[in-house]
Amino acid sequence: MSIRILLITIQILIGVSAMQAIERPVYRVSLTEKEVARMKRRVRAVMALSEADMVALIPDKTGFRFVGCPDCDAGAQEGQLRWSIKDPHRVQCRYCEMVFPNKAYPDDEMLAVVNPTGERMTYPFWEDETGFRYHFRAKAWREARVYFAAIAEDLGQLYQATGDATYARRAALILDAFARYYSGFLVSYDRPHEQKGFVFEPPYPNNGGKWGRWRHDEMPTNLVRAYDAIYTSGELERLSDAVGIDVKKRIEDDFFRGAIRQDRYHGILYTNASPHIYRGYAVIGRVLGDPELVHEAVRRSIGLFESQFYADGFWHEGSLGYQRMTMAGMQVVFDALKGYSDPLGYVSDDGVRYDNLDLERDIAIVRKANHLLDICRYPDGRWIPMHDAWAYRDSRRVDPNVKPLEQSHSTLLPGVGHAWLGRGKGEHQVQVHLHFSGAYGHAHADNLNLMLFAKGQELLSDVGYTHTRYRSWATSTLCHNTVLIDEVEQERSNRKGIIDGSLLAFEATYPPVQWVEASGEGVYPGLAEEYRRLVMLVNVGREDHYVVDLFRVRGGDQRDWVMHGSADDDMRTEANVPLQNYGENLLPGVKVRFPEHERDRGDAEGRNVSLAFFQNVLHSDRVQDARVTFQGDDVAVRIHLVGLKDSDLFVGDAPSVRRADEDEPLLDQFRMPMLMVRQKGRAPSRFMAVHEPFRDKAFIDSVEMEDVGERGVYLKVRHRGGTDHIVLQPGIDVFHRGDLTFQGEVGFVREQDGEAQVMGLWGGEKAQWKTVQLTGGGIYTGRVTDVLRIEDGAPYHALVVNGAPEMGDIDGAVAVVTFGDGTTRGLRVQRLEGEHVILQDDPGFRITNAGMAHCFFPLREIEGTVQFQIRTSAFVTIRDEGVEQRVIGSGNFEVK
Repeated sequence: MSIRILLITIQILIGVSAMQAIERPVYRVSLTEKEVARMKRRVRAVMALSEADMVALIPDKTGFRFVGCPDCDAGAQEGQLRWSIKDPHRVQCRYCEMVFPNKAYPDDEMLAVVNPTGERMTYPFWEDETGFRYHFRAKAWREARVYFAAIAEDLGQLYQATGDATYARRAALILDAFARYYSGFLVSYDRPHEQKGFVFEPPYPNNGGKWGRWRHDEMPTNLVRAYDAIYTSGELERLSDAVGIDVKKRIEDDFFRGAIRQDRYHGILYTNASPHIYRGYAVIGRVLGDPELVHEAVRRSIGLFESQFYADGFWHEGSLGYQRMTMAGMQVVFDALKGYSDPLGYVSDDGVRYDNLDLERDIAIVRKANHLLDICRYPDGRWIPMHDAWAYRDSRRVDPNVKPLEQSHSTLLPGVGHAWLGRGKGEHQVQVHLHFSGAYGHAHADNLNLMLFAKGQELLSDVGYTHTRYRSWATSTLCHNTVLIDEVEQERSNRKGIIDGSLLAFEATYPPVQWVEASGEGVYPGLAEEYRRLVMLVNVGREDHYVVDLFRVRGGDQRDWVMHGSADDDMRTEANVPLQNYGENLLPGVKVRFPEHERDRGDAEGRNVSLAFFQNVLHSDRVQDARVTFQGDDVAVRIHLVGLKDSDLFVGDAPSVRRADEDEPLLDQFRMPMLMVRQKGRAPSRFMAVHEPFRDKAFIDSVEMEDVGERGVYLKVRHRGGTDHIVLQPGIDVFHRGDLTFQGEVGFVREQDGEAQVMGLWGGEKAQWKTVQLTGGGIYTGRVTDVLRIEDGAPYHALVVNGAPEMGDIDGAVAVVTFGDGTTRGLRVQRLEGEHVILQDDPGFRITNAGMAHCFFPLREIEGTVQFQIRTSAFVTIRDEGVEQRVIGSGNFEVK
């Protein structure tokens, strides 16, 4: 008994010591004169009120964020109404400018509820003819809460900067008002386009918030910062004397610790919005002198990076918008924790102690995650529109500090599953993207989606993110440059199996000709036996490039290959085949109900409603070859389609969504051109296209194709720089045609006037044009027996393989590792040392007795042998002044 008492006494003394050791304020601010002046202007309206009038405006009820305008359909996501301190009891539509409530929309009906402290609360509303309620005043309460919380932090900072106690006094009044009301706040249920209400007991839903509108917004962190700023001002003590209660204790115990208690109903969360919670723990812990809360913030922060980021640094949802949101949220967590040291003698329950903490420095993957935000951009500086990512070019949503890229480089993101082939500098940059990620939140049905940026514009587009009623269209398979099978949407969950795509090849060591290939059968479980796309970027002179696009599909009875033009600019469609009117949309005779809000998918009598978004449709049947051009004012992309084998071809247009800028009445005003090739029957499909971006004048004269065996193709592209001969085949069979002899996976020969100028060989034995011969070492395969990681104490990152091949320079090659379930990971190689294939970066997995285990998201353990393959490649450029060669692995060049 005496030992237990002693331990308790020590813990109490340490706690007291920790409180006494706090240097106030914990978070010091340093403001310039301009910042002080700007802040004074922000608080001017509050300072002009009497203290009583100001406190009367602080809401004592829970409000709602999502309340729409009943008089217009502008905007999106019930985000039309705004609030101002100048008219604090009403709200106004930012579009039609109507003020609510009013005579036409009186909120004269009441929703009565009992709050957690037993008080009866009333919520006035206006109800439309469907029974949907509009809580105008509750919207005002919500906005007033956000406003006064922010103003309190401003007041605290002004007190720090000026020493003027009147600012501290106002901050103290706001803090105490919220502390008095907090216990009575209800947990709201607040989702767009759904009836608003309350949840009275746990478990609370994701969209259930006591302080904010959902569970990620439960920390009143800016008010904790305000409290810290005025802690030593004496105003809290003076207020305590006036009201006869310990105001500091009420603020700390009822309000700040109450927020901690509320969060614990939800448990530990690792989402893109969770950093707001972690920051709250950090700030409350430091300001209240509670080290365990600080440690909880650290544990959750580390857990987020360990469990929710891929090894390449990408946020698991695969959206750069949410990458930015998560990293911006974590940056304020890092700032809140930086420099923290535990009190003398304190050791956390988990046995960890912190001194001069710097998580941003200590978590290695943070640097990768931030770097991705710099490199994952189009040449004009925009983020790549993967999944739910804003793709606006001209909008208030564009960061004004973002600058265009100086140069584009080919990039592989093996964790998330995305790659692009890039070339050029300045205005001559080109990027072609191939997307093959999984779907883990905020995902689109977009596996094997292709995007093309060239000639200063995005020419083959992904419309990106939207909260409008056309969200179901923007996320659909048909809205992406991929293939739709049997009118069925690609899977967007792992309920039926793993749907992540698999990298098959990434070959970018020879800049003039680069290619990438991936598969994604998992998105069509039980339907697609093969779903595979190869994309090649070919340089033609200094300014021009074309893209070879081979999509193989096996499975289903109908396969629709889709391509969209620019979502940024008007384009017209031209075709060299006869076209007939097909219908208003792709569902003639079907009754269609289009979506009415972002969570509504619409209806088309059981058909895929996305087909109805493809409108003003023209049609040509039994097409063999075709050229379709999306023509803008001065830039165009011409799509050469070859080997179609009696396909149906459709052209038309669809909502581009992006240019509506989240204003729903404009959704149908802005269009983008659309092309679809349909093949029916049980036979496999092979969609072969060459995309030719050009300014003013096209540079390709003709494209021809013939079959190579059952699944290979031989492509002949004539252009102003010569004739390119391209062989693409899944095996290494020998192919002979005219002066060309080839044995391997991928071969390339450019000849002019019958003489070879450029030759390339990937994964093959030989490429020969007349007497000029290029040889290679084929494909090296083997078993991965172990993995070395610097994080685990190894001197470098490496695959340990059995029977490592004898190879020369392999810097830049990609080792494609295949796991026991068939999924893959592409790893950039530096060199070979004995049985160690040394890598450029962390492989992100470990070998186990049963197979392997991911060290990062998705943290799967996969049984079975781990295999690898490395393609050798060889290239030669023949000029009058000499010959340039490059060999990856093994190979040789000779003239017989």
